[in-house]
Amino acid sequence: MSWSLSAVGKPAAVLAKLKADASRNSCPEPEQTIRAQAMVSMETLLNSLPPGSAVQVNASGSQWVPDSTKPTEAVNTLTFEVKPLFGFVE
Repeated sequence: MSWSLSAVGKPAAVLAKLKADASRNSCPEPEQTIRAQAMVSMETLLNSLPPGSAVQVNASGSQWVPDSTKPTEAVNTLTFEVKPLFGFVE
């Protein structure tokens, strides 16, 4: 399975959108736990930014089993990027 989340805006609004989007579906384990831990990290990062600033977040992950005879040996990937946007004009 694979998933992706993205949002651009003020940190609190971006965090709310990411949480809402992530709650719409679940992933098989251990991917679900990996995504949940990534959300904790993103929340910490977003909460550290000035409230009036702008930020862009892109996150994605995937899980696959290279050998179907060993379904417990899943391979996971995770990428997330949090970009503060300076000089943002409203």
